[in-house]
Amino acid sequence: MDLLIHRDELVRALARAQGIVEKRPTLQILSAVHLQATAEGLRATATDKTMTVIADYQATVRTPGEVAVDASNFFQVAKVLSGDIVTLTLIDSGRLEVRCGASVFKLATFNAADFPVTPALDQARALMMEAGALRRVIDRVHFAVAPDDNRYGLNGAHVEDTAAATGAVVRFVGTDGNRLCWAQAPYTGELGIGRKMLLPRKGLGEIRKLLEGYEGEVSLAFGDRAALLQFPGVMVHVRLLEADFPDYRQVLPASYKRRVLVDREALREALRRVSILATDATNSVRFQFSSEGLVLTARKADAGDVREDVAIELSGEPIAMGFNARFVIEVLSVMEGGRVALELGEALAPCILKDMDDDNALFVVMPVRLD
Repeated sequence: MDLLIHRDELVRALARAQGIVEKRPTLQILSAVHLQATAEGLRATATDKTMTVIADYQATVRTPGEVAVDASNFFQVAKVLSGDIVTLTLIDSGRLEVRCGASVFKLATFNAADFPVTPALDQARALMMEAGALRRVIDRVHFAVAPDDNRYGLNGAHVEDTAAATGAVVRFVGTDGNRLCWAQAPYTGELGIGRKMLLPRKGLGEIRKLLEGYEGEVSLAFGDRAALLQFPGVMVHVRLLEADFPDYRQVLPASYKRRVLVDREALREALRRVSILATDATNSVRFQFSSEGLVLTARKADAGDVREDVAIELSGEPIAMGFNARFVIEVLSVMEGGRVALELGEALAPCILKDMDDDNALFVVMPVRLD
């Protein structure tokens, strides 16, 4: 294998691999990125056995070939190279020679034949949607997916087919038991529903990174055990979680007794200030809703207390509720509209938050008990 590649292109390939490969692998080959040089350019593959990313990069290939090399080590090398053009050559010793400017590295390699094979997925049924729409859906759901919960069904985003006034939409739902979010976007084609439709949290995050800067259409196909995302030059294979997602509709209140309209940015900034003195354990902030406005208060022992007033429009009776400030801030941060509606029941009933400029997302935050 012998090729020339621009340093920035090589760094981009290896940076992508960093999010995929295992940091403490049970098999050393899972710490490697597989590089395959062909007449079309360089193809880089990284996997942790649950997720595989295959991406193509521009390169001038003088001799085709393939090799597997430790992704983290190679990335550290690529970042510090001082020239623009990098030469990659598989030399007789089996090492990968990396030349750039005055630098020459000879990196240890793995046997490319030992690299895991990506499982095949039936792509007969696939949906097409705009990359920007998928990014927005992931942004609105990813933060609410439980990072590592013993309730295994909460460790991924549930995917389902539903309908809206504009036609068919695909909906992603995430929850960690304290908050729940769903977001949806229109699609064309066919959404093939498998037995389990749970995309793992890591997979969602890596897909979001890969979509950054791309504005075309993407293809998303689901099988019984895996999902396949494709757009020009990139293919992502994600194994679905074998778990049951809870019936999230049971959590959504059928009605509300109070409705609050508030400026999104004003509420978010007020909460950021008040949360400095929120209780450490639950980030608890007291929300006092009345016709005169919203009063946010927090107190931390031996540190002090804080009060902030926020202008609101309240429909219904006054009420005092407690919320984890971080949970509410995270919801407000992924919204884009200027005004937010909070639909409230009793003091310990779920609170629904809606972006007044976006009907394609809904957020639920559970209150906390006030002392």
